[in-house]
Amino acid sequence: MTKKLNDRELLDLALKCNRCGTCQDVCPTYLITGRETDVARSRIRLIRMVAEGKYAWGEEAELSEHLKSCLLCKACVTACPSNVPTDEIMMHARNEINNVKGMPLFNRIAYRGIFSHSGRLALLARLLRLYQRSFASSLVRKSGFLNLLRNYGKAEALLPPIPEKSLKARLPELIRTPPQVKHTVVYFAGCAINAFYGRFGAATIEVLQHNHCRVHAPAVVCCGGPHLSGGDFEEARELARNNIDTILHLQPDAVVSDCATCSGIMKEYEKLFENDPDYLEKSRTFVAKIRDVSEFLLEIGIEKPSGTIDATVTVHDPCHLSRGQKLADAPRQLLAKIDGLKRVEMEDAEMCCGGAGSYGALHPDASRQILARKMTGYDQSGAHYLATSCPACAMQLEFGLRHHSLEGSVVHPIELLAKAYTHIPEAS
Repeated sequence: MTKKLNDRELLDLALKCNRCGTCQDVCPTYLITGRETDVARSRIRLIRMVAEGKYAWGEEAELSEHLKSCLLCKACVTACPSNVPTDEIMMHARNEINNVKGMPLFNRIAYRGIFSHSGRLALLARLLRLYQRSFASSLVRKSGFLNLLRNYGKAEALLPPIPEKSLKARLPELIRTPPQVKHTVVYFAGCAINAFYGRFGAATIEVLQHNHCRVHAPAVVCCGGPHLSGGDFEEARELARNNIDTILHLQPDAVVSDCATCSGIMKEYEKLFENDPDYLEKSRTFVAKIRDVSEFLLEIGIEKPSGTIDATVTVHDPCHLSRGQKLADAPRQLLAKIDGLKRVEMEDAEMCCGGAGSYGALHPDASRQILARKMTGYDQSGAHYLATSCPACAMQLEFGLRHHSLEGSVVHPIELLAKAYTHIPEAS
């Protein structure tokens, strides 16, 4: 995924594409535009042109934009009969463009400037909460200032209600030692969980402790997912080194994450260090311990909840969980353990919601068109709950409910499990 590729290696990957068009049936960007430039085989063709010396990285802004508009959702990778790793090729292309043109301003500010520093993200979350709860938000919207920011201004609508406390601030009240300890785990609280969706993390800690897990929650940094998607491999390596060193000395049985992106990215840390012998073996040890929370709970065999939830739920599959980790069924298996909870399948459950991390901020119009299809599927399902295992997806889906005036709640599957364990009544 992040090994430095020379032109010959890149060309070999590009030549695996036989231009059959299978990717057209599954590519979210192609399905909304119908343009050949917005499908995997066309993007691969651009890469081939570079490798053959017909085009230079960053030479044409429009061509670079086609490479940057890929969601990295792996839909084409899964469907491709030639197994072309389009997402990995796109990340490599973005890295090369960054090397020539410099890091985009958004990447420098959002990724390196904020996500690389948990303290800055926590401060930003507090400021956003103040903004949301004051007259400032209404004033800014009415003033037209957001329109001046163009695409970035549209990102304001994506923000979920910011909680009063971050998950990190709540840890002392959440973590306890269960009466009977069978497993010792590190809970990896990702950036979005910590800042925006502490309720997901609280539910995960509750469920883990209910199932006899001693939980450690050390001060970790970003998993590096945003940086990799933007082609910033070096910063991703630095973050990975930090996480590996912080966690391994605790010698946990497992490293558990309730963010599909975090678990998916960390399971590929080994690829970051193919040319770094000092961290290659460490990364292999680390990767062997990474588990998505649904995956881990099924492995250890959880206690059946004694509470019931009389409602209907449908599941949206995050790309990093279903295609990246092949774990689409894991959340469904956990939800099936809750008495009274009816599960229905929505149409296109496996299709990307259009969130894709910062995609909704960088490509808002395309993102919202992709989201509209997802919202149609949810509306037709008749479910009360829309469950997803990724906070970035949750942010996008919650925006979708608001934008399309749909009833229902977006939840993490583990939230429903926690409610069933703690007997919190649920209205249908």
